[in-house]
Amino acid sequence: MSLINIENLTFGYPDSLSPIFENFNLNIDAEWKIGIIGENGTGKTTLFKLLCGELKGAGKIYANTNFVRYPVNIPDKTLTPSEIATEFLPEYEDWKFFREAGLIGLYEDALARQYALLSGGEQTKFQLALAFAADGYPLIDEPTDHLDAEGRRRLADYLSGKKGFAVVSHDRAFLDGVCSHILALENGKSVLVRGNYSVYAKERDKRLRFDEAERAKLEKERARLAPSAKRINEWGKAAEREKINGSGKRDGKRLSVDKGFLGAKAAKIQKRAGAVTARRAAAEEQLKERLKDFRETENLKLNPEEFFKEELLSLRNISVSLPGKNLFNGLNLSVIRGERVAVSGGNGTGKSTLFKIITGEAEFRGERAVSERLKISYIPQVCAYSGTLEEYAAGYAIDVSYFKALLSKLGFDVRDFLRDMSAFSEGQKKKAALARSICERAHLYIWDEPLNYLDITAREQLEDAVLSSGATLLFTEHDAAFVGRVATRFVKL
Repeated sequence: MSLINIENLTFGYPDSLSPIFENFNLNIDAEWKIGIIGENGTGKTTLFKLLCGELKGAGKIYANTNFVRYPVNIPDKTLTPSEIATEFLPEYEDWKFFREAGLIGLYEDALARQYALLSGGEQTKFQLALAFAADGYPLIDEPTDHLDAEGRRRLADYLSGKKGFAVVSHDRAFLDGVCSHILALENGKSVLVRGNYSVYAKERDKRLRFDEAERAKLEKERARLAPSAKRINEWGKAAEREKINGSGKRDGKRLSVDKGFLGAKAAKIQKRAGAVTARRAAAEEQLKERLKDFRETENLKLNPEEFFKEELLSLRNISVSLPGKNLFNGLNLSVIRGERVAVSGGNGTGKSTLFKIITGEAEFRGERAVSERLKISYIPQVCAYSGTLEEYAAGYAIDVSYFKALLSKLGFDVRDFLRDMSAFSEGQKKKAALARSICERAHLYIWDEPLNYLDITAREQLEDAVLSSGATLLFTEHDAAFVGRVATRFVKL
């Protein structure tokens, strides 16, 4: 039996004000199928890099197995998948790759094309086949984000037949279908639950209800003790003045007093005041500890502009050809003000290309009627991020204070505001792109797989923001729950 033991692991990035992990401990069986969840920035990808030795931290990691991390680094993207597999694996084991490729649904036409020309979903399937063909314990980071519904189902079937792995995903149905254990990273702590995501969710909700009840009780105690402490403190001051000045006058003469009695009385009241103050301080400390891991979900707000006419854009007889492949032939599409149009289709059917045609970034044959006055806020599927958040905001001419406020609502720690964006997790980068788009006053929002790498909380925030805004949206997304609630019309390629 292969075991993986982590003892007192501590790691923080040089530009981070607090460690990602501090005295982190974990013991797992390498035959478990572990789903790793947590909000963006909690260290899921960092944990994988530490296990693989790409990052070095304090503490110890024991494992009698090798780690293979997905995604695999592909230096030369002009090679075909078959050529890459031959270089990546020993010559006598490259047959394992072709076996895995067939199991996951990557067929001969894709294996013969350059890696750079594969769709995101095809690249995902290739990388997974390569990872499982290599000997070791696969560490799979967000494999579902570029897969369509059929691809996700097939991947779940594929992984359910495997012996052991760790997978990071925010797709709840996917986690339910493939995992035997759930590891939740929550503010530097870990919760390991035996069972799938639904089992974890029930235990988490029970724990949250208990924490909420405890917080309410401590809030009530704090409120009750505050006036008591103030009142007893005033009594103590009055008793001290009485001890010093005497008990007062009668018929114009100062009364003689027993200052020993008054002193004992003042001391007794001060002792009571100290006890109440100590109880209040203890309640404050307990409440502070309870609130440390609690973040209230805040609403996001889109502020679209209204276009001067009902039809925002029109495409007629659009045709696009790629080497060895026809994407479109006579495609027609129009978008009407107020619609939320979901573009669906298998990987490689041209969803991203369609969006680039609308934004003027792709060549095509046919008619494209898009007014120069139409303001489009576009989030591409893939984008490079570098520099500070201030520089990023300036590049899009958006208000940096509002931009950062939105990031805070999406769960960003203010300490991350000082980091270079190239050091962000993929989820943090996607949140930055979404916050930027929300800041933009646009007639049309075009979002290409906006939920990629987002945690479950952020997905629900974004869903509510779209529904409450009346914005016109053209998007593609494989999260069935999001599409089902948001879309008003469907276009299948």
